[in-house]
Amino acid sequence: MRFRSLRCLSAALAACVHLSAAAQAQVIPFSGNFGRGLSPSDNQMVFESVARLNAAEPSKVGQSDSWSNPETKSSGGSSILRIFRSGGMPCHLVRHHIVVPGQPPARDYRLTWCRTPSGEWKIKG
Repeated sequence: MRFRSLRCLSAALAACVHLSAAAQAQVIPFSGNFGRGLSPSDNQMVFESVARLNAAEPSKVGQSDSWSNPETKSSGGSSILRIFRSGGMPCHLVRHHIVVPGQPPARDYRLTWCRTPSGEWKIKG
């Protein structure tokens, strides 16, 4: 199930690449990855970063986790912007900041992650 959550994040962020800046906060699930220019290893590092951030207890607004891929020179990080409950589940609004060399400017995505009763963190769609 963790792989499915990671795939869902990848798909949602790939969708945001094609949306206008005003619409980047929307989550639109489809298959893909974090976007143009990111390698599979970059995507994995993003997934691992947000998993560490969501797993940290207690969660606090402003908490962040970063990643950097020495092979591709891509980098980024995730930061908790808001903590709240939705449908009885604890949720985080997370800002994902991604830098891909040769593809300025840096990209920012805001996604809501909620912890399901089984303990998995998933994107709220």
